Amino acid sequence: LQEGLELLGNQSGRTLSILATNIRDITGSAISMEQAFSGAALGISGGFGATELTGLAKIAKGAANALGRDLGDAFDRLTRGAIKLEPEILDELGIMVRLDDAVDTYATSLGKSAGALSQVERRQAFMNAILVQGEAKFGDIADSVDNSVYDELGASFSDLTKDIFTFVNESLGLEHVMKLLADNSLILGGSLLLFG
Repeated sequence: LQEGLELLGNQSGRTLSILATNIRDITGSAISMEQAFSGAALGISGGFGATELTGLAKIAKGAANALGRDLGDAFDRLTRGAIKLEPEILDELGIMVRLDDAVDTYATSLGKSAGALSQVERRQAFMNAILVQGEAKFGDIADSVDNSVYDELGASFSDLTKDIFTFVNESLGLEHVMKLLADNSLILGGSLLLFG
């Protein structure tokens, strides 16, 4: 995931690992780096920038604390909802944005008709409405309520587990063994038979 994010960042001219770190910092380290990387990659591939994604991270923190939801899930819902233009995904977080209303408002601000907006502009209109409503509902909560220490511990444990497995994989060369098994069905069959 990290390698893919770096390649995506190189293509878009952005340092996405820094963006992922910023997203994690905004959430008070209550999401794992994997969740931050995944959200950053999804958001950038959907056409959004750092401002929008860090805004979603703040809203996710406030919504998770206010509603007793998992912060990683809240961030994922906000990101996917904005990219897919699906208000139903956002409804569960109490953010009731209607696409037509958001598009009309944004089109008016640009001096265009709603039908003249491109798909990118429609997505931006929806994102703007999410950010405005989310900040109004959950912005103060995100600023004043701390995360559960258990959420932070869970995110740290997830990161530590991945680091340990990465170290073991790299130091023992397990990736090469798995590649050998994947490329040779006879050796794979023999290994399964021996294991059985």
